[in-house]
Amino acid sequence: MSEAEGLVGGIPDSEVLKRAVAFKQKLRDGGAVVGAWLSFNDPAVAEIMGQTGFDFLLIDTEHGPWDLQSLQVTLMALNGSNTVPIARVPWNDHVRIKQMLDLGIEGIMAPMVRTPAEAKGLVDACRYPPQGRRGFGPRRASNYYQNIGAYERRANDAVFVMPQIEDVATVEQLDDYLEVPGIDAVAIGPNDMSGTAGLFRQSGHPTIKGAIDTIIEKASARDIPVCLGINTPAASQPAWVSRGVRVLLVTSDLELIAAGGRSALQATRETLDLP
Repeated sequence: MSEAEGLVGGIPDSEVLKRAVAFKQKLRDGGAVVGAWLSFNDPAVAEIMGQTGFDFLLIDTEHGPWDLQSLQVTLMALNGSNTVPIARVPWNDHVRIKQMLDLGIEGIMAPMVRTPAEAKGLVDACRYPPQGRRGFGPRRASNYYQNIGAYERRANDAVFVMPQIEDVATVEQLDDYLEVPGIDAVAIGPNDMSGTAGLFRQSGHPTIKGAIDTIIEKASARDIPVCLGINTPAASQPAWVSRGVRVLLVTSDLELIAAGGRSALQATRETLDLP
């Protein structure tokens, strides 16, 4: 039997991409999803985070030390979890996106997607023909070809696509940008956006705040969920969600380790009256 026809065995077809489908349906129904950044490529960290109950983990391969082998092992650690693995790829690169999707990544966030044409290129890289131009070879993603038919049927609708707007000039093309078919959500990158405006790391500047407000307003008018691209504290989350920021990042593995260590150390010093 050929790879295209599928192999004997596998999981029930109903389980293929099940968590990704449920994730996108939650957003389509107007709900919010809660996730965390995954920075460390230790599979034990992914396993712990995956069993915590987050809707998704955003694996930061743009700024972290990830290669395809470490990514594959991390995805294995998320087996049995309902947490959707989404990768922020290093760049809006068709080849890298294909490789990650074939490993079993269920969502792609691409940085610095500046124009409608670049947004369309991202969607095309994540969709099989005729909706896109993704090459066919989903080895691990299809359970090593054991569920190839189910994966082929569901992948285009199930894979989550989220371009990241990080150039202030994109706001001028925003209407056309948001009309690109196949965008499931848009992310913002306040820090890099501020750099493109000559206001590096001044994300509170009126120019940057105005751009963010415009993105949220126009995306929400089209029922496109927004992700701020940075962690939001619990106190501000209701206000953001009410405006359309429904892809929430709330913490990271790095942040949890550092904060947990500081908290334990401080508690001990206070208890024992140590300097």
